[in-house]
Amino acid sequence: MSLPTERARSETLAGPDDLILITGATGFIGRKVVENLQHRGFRRIRCLTRSRIDSSLTANSANGRGEFEVMHGNLLSREDCARAVQGAAVVYHLAAARGEKSFSEAYMNSVVTTRNLLDALVHGACFRRFVNVSSFTVYT
Repeated sequence: MSLPTERARSETLAGPDDLILITGATGFIGRKVVENLQHRGFRRIRCLTRSRIDSSLTANSANGRGEFEVMHGNLLSREDCARAVQGAAVVYHLAAARGEKSFSEAYMNSVVTTRNLLDALVHGACFRRFVNVSSFTVYT
């Protein structure tokens, strides 16, 4: 696999050494995004997870492809969001609510968490792209 040339790198949103944050990295889509980014030569990946340890993510960190950080945090916490986005050039926001049964719980765990993450990014002001992925299942 070849890395992009200097000219191509300047025309892209992120180079292989730019920090990429992924929320929801332990989910179905998140695992594939992490794998794909690593395969494409991105060397600085930070995954924000709810659980303290996820063996599949820590196994990925041992692949020798650069800096891989698994950060424990909660998107309902503005402080955790600020810590997670620090230095990130690109954010893949894949985290979603988990089976909440009421509108207010779904709102809090999808809308509020996304707002907290966006607020942290605006204050950090070094990001270039925010990718938000959701599913129709959060609306049912």
